[in-house]
Amino acid sequence: MTTADHDAIAAIGGFGGLAGIEGPLLIVADFDGTLAEGSRDPGAAVIVPLARRALRRLARVGGAPRASVRVVILTGRTVTDVASRVRVGGITYIGDHGLQTGTFPRRGDPSRVRTTFLGGHEASVEPAEVLASRVPELLGRPSWLFVERKGPSVAFHVRQADDRVAARAAVETAIETIDRDIPAHDLAHYRGRLVVDLRPRTADGKRETFQRLLREVVPAAVVAFGDDLSDADGFAVLREARAGGGLDGLAVAVTGPHGMPDEVRAAADVVLSTPYVAARALSTLAAALERSERWPRGDADPGQIRRRGPTSAASAPRQAGRGAVLRA
Repeated sequence: MTTADHDAIAAIGGFGGLAGIEGPLLIVADFDGTLAEGSRDPGAAVIVPLARRALRRLARVGGAPRASVRVVILTGRTVTDVASRVRVGGITYIGDHGLQTGTFPRRGDPSRVRTTFLGGHEASVEPAEVLASRVPELLGRPSWLFVERKGPSVAFHVRQADDRVAARAAVETAIETIDRDIPAHDLAHYRGRLVVDLRPRTADGKRETFQRLLREVVPAAVVAFGDDLSDADGFAVLREARAGGGLDGLAVAVTGPHGMPDEVRAAADVVLSTPYVAARALSTLAAALERSERWPRGDADPGQIRRRGPTSAASAPRQAGRGAVLRA
């Protein structure tokens, strides 16, 4: 391994401190640009093989009797789509930034993922479909446009365009033109760099979904991985909860092929250089949990959380260096 590899492993070793905390562990990861290398074609995204193996190990730890590990993939993709790409059972898939939730058993068939949808946004289904159909038509069906239909929301991906700024502007202009001809609706722009993502204005995003996960799981520790602007919202929730003394955790930003927004870097504790390094971080975390003989039990009292070692997860990024970049 290179010197940079050794430095990355040493810093990621701070994740092992999480294995010394009593109480539930919540692991949250985005998919595109985090577990999968960014692709110009959203339909061609493939998970890093090591990331899949690490998730399977974590799912096995979480599936042990009385274990208290929750693994969540939180993405803008639909549950059906991301489950078919990750192909790991025994974990939770949250799609469309929080509007869909699904799961399937360990060693189960991802095509049989059970998905539930948050209600209250049914009125957005029709305008989302109208826009999904008419925007490509108005633009002359350019080869660079990828349209992702998600029920009450729709995403127009422009990452295949040679001039992405111009492509995004063209999509936004087309939406404005069509909006003048259709009834008023609740769809609004959501955060994203290489996509025009329209979602119900009143729908939860990653910030609200992250808050909901903290309420449901009541974790003692959290590790969150992400690469885009919406992930920075989740990082902010994690850091606010950590500052309040309710939990330990790490906000881990992953650098993709299109770079990293300054907002994401600023919100993170640690910055990894590629999804491959993120996969190694997950693998390191899985190994630490597998070695631990006293991993958090399901009957632990969240109000009586205590650490078994002097190093907390929150101190790991400070030891590694604030905003340190880990490179493969």
